[in-house]
Amino acid sequence: MEGQGSRTLLLEALQALYHHPDPQIRTAANRWLDEFQHTIEAWQVSDGVLHDSSSSLEALYFCAQTLRTKVQRDFEDLPPSAPLSLRSSLMTLLMKFCQGPATVRTQLCLAMAALAVQISAEEWGQGGVVHWLGCELGSQPEAIPVLLELLAVFPQEANSYKIAVRPERRRQFHRDLVGSVQDAFDLLRSCLNEGAPDLREQVLLAFAAWMRLSYGVPASTLASHPLVAAALAGLDSEDTFDAAVDAVTELIRYTVNGSPVDLAAHMPLVQVLVPRVMALRPRFADTVRDEEITKGMAYLFAEMGESYVDLIATGSSEALLIVEALAEVTSHPDDNISAITFNFWHHLSHALTNRGRLEQYITSEGEAAIDAERDRRIAIFHPTFELLVSLVSFRVKYPPEFESWRKDELGDFKSTRYAIADMLMDAAAVLGGQETLRLLAQPLLQVSGGIGGSWDWRTAEASLYCIRAIAKAVPSSEDVLLPQVMALLPQLPPHPQLVYTSSLTIAAFADWLGSAASAHALLPMLLQLLTNALSAPEDACAAAALAIKHICDACRKQLAESADALLIVYQQVMTGKGNFKLSADDELQLIEGLSIMVSTLPAERLSPALDALCIPILAPLQQLVAVAQQAGSSEQFSSSQYTLHIDRIANIFRYISEPEPLADLFQRMWPILKAVFNQRAGDVRTMEKLCRACKYAVRNAGRALGSVMGPLLEEVQEGYRKHHHSCLLYLASEVIKVFGADTACAGYLGTLISVLFGQTIALLTSIQDFTSQPDVADDCFLLASRCIRYCPHLLIPTTMFPPLLDCAMTGVTIQHREACRSILTFFQDVFELRKSHAVKQYRAAVDAALMPRGATLTRVLIAALVGALPESRLEEVIYVLLSLSRLYGAQAVNWAQEAAALIPSSVVTEGERMSFLQAISSATSGGDSPALTSSMEEMSDVCRRNKKVLEAVQSALQPLHLNLPSAG
Repeated sequence: MEGQGSRTLLLEALQALYHHPDPQIRTAANRWLDEFQHTIEAWQVSDGVLHDSSSSLEALYFCAQTLRTKVQRDFEDLPPSAPLSLRSSLMTLLMKFCQGPATVRTQLCLAMAALAVQISAEEWGQGGVVHWLGCELGSQPEAIPVLLELLAVFPQEANSYKIAVRPERRRQFHRDLVGSVQDAFDLLRSCLNEGAPDLREQVLLAFAAWMRLSYGVPASTLASHPLVAAALAGLDSEDTFDAAVDAVTELIRYTVNGSPVDLAAHMPLVQVLVPRVMALRPRFADTVRDEEITKGMAYLFAEMGESYVDLIATGSSEALLIVEALAEVTSHPDDNISAITFNFWHHLSHALTNRGRLEQYITSEGEAAIDAERDRRIAIFHPTFELLVSLVSFRVKYPPEFESWRKDELGDFKSTRYAIADMLMDAAAVLGGQETLRLLAQPLLQVSGGIGGSWDWRTAEASLYCIRAIAKAVPSSEDVLLPQVMALLPQLPPHPQLVYTSSLTIAAFADWLGSAASAHALLPMLLQLLTNALSAPEDACAAAALAIKHICDACRKQLAESADALLIVYQQVMTGKGNFKLSADDELQLIEGLSIMVSTLPAERLSPALDALCIPILAPLQQLVAVAQQAGSSEQFSSSQYTLHIDRIANIFRYISEPEPLADLFQRMWPILKAVFNQRAGDVRTMEKLCRACKYAVRNAGRALGSVMGPLLEEVQEGYRKHHHSCLLYLASEVIKVFGADTACAGYLGTLISVLFGQTIALLTSIQDFTSQPDVADDCFLLASRCIRYCPHLLIPTTMFPPLLDCAMTGVTIQHREACRSILTFFQDVFELRKSHAVKQYRAAVDAALMPRGATLTRVLIAALVGALPESRLEEVIYVLLSLSRLYGAQAVNWAQEAAALIPSSVVTEGERMSFLQAISSATSGGDSPALTSSMEEMSDVCRRNKKVLEAVQSALQPLHLNLPSAG
């Protein structure tokens, strides 16, 4: 691309992107434009288009956006003389577009802000960039809109990571802006006094932005400042209301800035803000007003409440006025406006009940003083939270027209109910669970007088929903209201939504049913309700299955006499008898609950109960296997036909808690499971489910499995040789966890890991192999970590350990999160083993493997730190790198020096390089971890600051092939 030709191509590509009818042409144009933005020539071409008065709006916007992104990320491409001419050009363009188009002007303002970050304060002359802007634009009335937009944008970009600069320059720019707050305020005040009235909104928006940097300005100064007065006055005008809300919100946050918060020092400003915001109450009550203005007032009340919640919690008369205002917002008929206050009520509840918060504000010593103050505060706010319960609980009631709602409307209603459930728990923390239950149960107990007549199911359902929401707050000793509520449930009308909520209410109070003396007599009728509900439509039957699971768990001992009846219902469900409507997932809930319950039965009842549990599941799987054996192949069957039954078996293995009976069950099932291993060996999905089932059997039966372990591990080894399913590695890791420390198992476990690691190392020879098979990598190094933790004697002294380290180094930069984490954890476990005093016998073997690989490992870890892995993985990489440094001391520093020397000097300064190496050196002598981590993160930030820098660093640190030592 060159000059005029590039400009022509650019304009043609924009024309095609916005106007060509062929989507493929538009896609190609978009691709070309994206590539164009990364070229050096984009600077000059974009600048030329912007200065050309004949350019279209589309071209102007694209080129303004291009200049902005170039300044943000490619500024280092410019020669040293270019920044000042770029600044001059941007100022000319800003004046050209001072009256619009606004979209173009905004992009140019962002470009100017990015330029201010890129070049030092000295380049802007005495006083810095804000003073420079005032000199350049402040005296030109037509330039005031540009000046105001720049003043709004600059503080927003103060900490922007979109701008590719070194961390220290970003921090310095932030300090420069903080030092320029007074200059910014002076400019804004000047614009306020001299600008047109229609610019007041822009002034207030810019003022709000600068308030985020104004923590050094005394509150007494702000209290009488003209900009504060303008912000408060702006609340009275619809034209400036939104901007005024933003500004006043920032002023309120300013008064609680700092740690700890010194509210007394900010009191002059607080005393100006609070009365003015409270003066909005009469306007809020005017429901005729614009909804957005109502929301703005609600946000202001909520912000004031959340900011001053600790002061409000003291219960002063002035504080209660704020609480009354927030209660009015909560009572607003619009659920979205009401919900604005919910966070405040949560914070207030916490401030009233949390001992740690109370201790900060009580000077008297002793637990009694804290308890007395807590009781005093709760007594003051008790009526408020009682009112709160009534203000929100009615909102969960389904309206008559709910069945005609769209999906998104139903979703919004459910979100409202979830938020109100959380609110009710906050209220219960203040009122107590029993008192809150009394308030919420009233509607249900009142409508219960209609039994035999007509029921308002919506009122009953709403009451039950709220009662269910506070289940965790209701004491187990409650024996008055809950028995009444539970006794009513079987008498409620069978509306599906009511059945659904009734079932979930039983599930929520399962622990109460299992512990309260008055609950035992209720269990039979509630179980009958739930078993009947298994025939209800969709969600209702799913809720019933969930409730049965919770009842079986919480009431397992009380259900011994009901076990046979429950197993009969279960068998009917699983064999398709009756009118049951459970999905496969619902059936798993039943199996889980019954498995838990069956485990508590006495020995003479346990075996027949297990048979009753397993036969309906095993019989269809046996039939499936038999048909496949007769046909000589299972290809005619889908994965799901097998996994449906295997998932059920897995749940039994997972929740039967008695090892001996479970081991006996597994041994009896083994022939059929072995047949599935053979028939579906190449089917990933079936094998994953089968290994999952075996994992639970190994985990819960443990060493009771005995002789069946040999055949199981033979299947694992043979299956992995042929198909390399990662699930087989995971199953092996579970076996290692249970049996690794057992010396009697050393022979066959040693063979197992030798086969599995040997196959995997041959499979994963490049980063591309890791990327294409992340699950194999993940489970391989999970297995390796467990070997180190549970049976290092089977791995460390063997010839398998060095090539396993090589394999880990090859794949450590894999982007797959879990696989990468498994590899890093493996390295960490190796280092931990090396420094452990309890197992000194492995030190020589670890050193022999690690020392020849130390330089390469360090290089790869530094590559990961500075860009090969996402920033989200920095903490783990730093931990491993520092552990390696502490382990090998001066030698590790040498390795780091060799790797750091490879980073181009165009990317990092010598000071940055030395700071990084100093952190490594400090780690070897037990230096402070937070400071070391900060140094590591700084190096990462420097090397990731833009795409070109990142590519240069990775090209230097990551060779095409690792220089690995001989495996021998």
